[in-house]
Amino acid sequence: MKKVLLWGNSIFLAGLATALRDVTDLEVVCASGAAARGFAPDVLIIDLDDVHCGDALTLLRARPDLRVVGVNAATGAVSVLSGPVFLAQSMEEVTHTILDF
Repeated sequence: MKKVLLWGNSIFLAGLATALRDVTDLEVVCASGAAARGFAPDVLIIDLDDVHCGDALTLLRARPDLRVVGVNAATGAVSVLSGPVFLAQSMEEVTHTILDF
């Protein structure tokens, strides 16, 4: 069973959670911040219109294998983010990372 965490409290995410709960083999949890601790999702869904969605990237830092899906209700855009997140110590590291992409 896949575990899905919807990060935030937007009306859009609440509606999405309702739709996803009808899907077989999905465990769906709506939470953010401390309320999300202890839940190890396979997929993290964030509302890109939520100013606090950046806080969810902390989970991506801890779990680079985590698939993060950003949704924008206004435009219908869906962005899939995944991969390691690290703190660059210099502009050279940033440049190197961009060129390696």
